[in-house]
Amino acid sequence: MRAPSIEVQIFGQIYRLRAGENPDQVRRVAALVDGKMNKIADRGASADSYRIAVLAALELADDVVRTREARPRRASPPSVSGDRITALLEKIDQEIDEDDVRPAAD
Repeated sequence: MRAPSIEVQIFGQIYRLRAGENPDQVRRVAALVDGKMNKIADRGASADSYRIAVLAALELADDVVRTREARPRRASPPSVSGDRITALLEKIDQEIDEDDVRPAAD
């Protein structure tokens, strides 16, 4: 059975995304991306939404890399929150790979 889909708004566009087991988490992630894009636009970045999306992706990826690098290396299993972050990143990668993120028709 396919996961239910939800609608989210990112930078003025509506997207229908598969929600998986946690629709609220998908909404929070979409809100994070929306907030990052709006913050970049407010800084006077180009009005081109594609460029703003790329800049937001770079900033978010930088946050992920810094977080991963800051994690202490240890032999014990990762924390539960680390597992959740990893699972979320894998879901995002899967969604991107499946090219299932499309703007809704106007």
